[in-house]
Amino acid sequence: MEPVSIFDSIQGLMDEVEVRFKKELQPKSNYLAELVIHISKYKGKRLRPALVLLAGKCVGETGPQHIDLAVVVEMVHTATLVHDDIIDEAAMRRHVESVNSKWGREVSILFGDYLFSRGFTILSALDSQVATLLLSQTVNIMSEGELIQLQRRYDIGLSENDYFDIIERKTASLCAASCRLGAVFAGANRKVADMLSNYGLKIGIAFQIVDDCLDVMGSEDEIGKSLNTDIQKGKLTLPLIRLVNMLPSNKLETTKELIFQHTAKESKNSILDLLTEHDAVEYAFNTAKKIVREAQEEIAPLPDSQYKTALIELADYIVSRRI
Repeated sequence: MEPVSIFDSIQGLMDEVEVRFKKELQPKSNYLAELVIHISKYKGKRLRPALVLLAGKCVGETGPQHIDLAVVVEMVHTATLVHDDIIDEAAMRRHVESVNSKWGREVSILFGDYLFSRGFTILSALDSQVATLLLSQTVNIMSEGELIQLQRRYDIGLSENDYFDIIERKTASLCAASCRLGAVFAGANRKVADMLSNYGLKIGIAFQIVDDCLDVMGSEDEIGKSLNTDIQKGKLTLPLIRLVNMLPSNKLETTKELIFQHTAKESKNSILDLLTEHDAVEYAFNTAKKIVREAQEEIAPLPDSQYKTALIELADYIVSRRI
């Protein structure tokens, strides 16, 4: 099942979000127009706006503020993608050339900042201290995650707990915030808001684990973005951490050299062979599946509805996707 069909129950609202997203990015400068047209080709799964809307619908009725919040979280997410492609020196993003590849680092940094500022301009118009504080804290946490990951590059001693801390910050925190905002603005009490936020946190973690698996064994043509960037940038992800943990100590140094001497095609193939031999990618996928089940259990107490069903199906999709 694809996200489009999972989101059938909120498709009208998702269409509103899309129209509003494009409207908010309409530039006054012709030069910015070229960037905005290009970034519009980045359209992905719109996972975070959907979380805002589905969480709200699980609680009660959604209103215009939910559309605003959905646009804001997607604006923030898009800004992080632009900045991530600078860090990773990625050439492709969602089947199109990355902003960094097309315009360079300086434009990419400033355009990412522009997207952040547009998002927070929309947010300020809501005049909600709760929303402003939550999203400000979330962006802070995401930035911390990226910084920690940069500091731990080429660190063969990175543990699974270290890895989970990083991805919880840099990826899952925005999913959690999306769910909490949707719930709170629909009138949820603390207990229900926490349930949905925990669900969002867990599917965000699972999403990143799967993304990291696809980075080492996926196809660029199918996935539509540059792959093997984690290894090239010295980032140890769950499959590689599992591999390191499974190897005897006398093989660690040679494996470290193999992992980080990524330029040769032979090295990449050797790493894939080791990952396969030690079931490291399968281990990571199974970990993601376990976390998804925990996410689904978080929202089990909520009343049954088509929106709760969509959240359950979305969680299943996250660990079944190959793009």
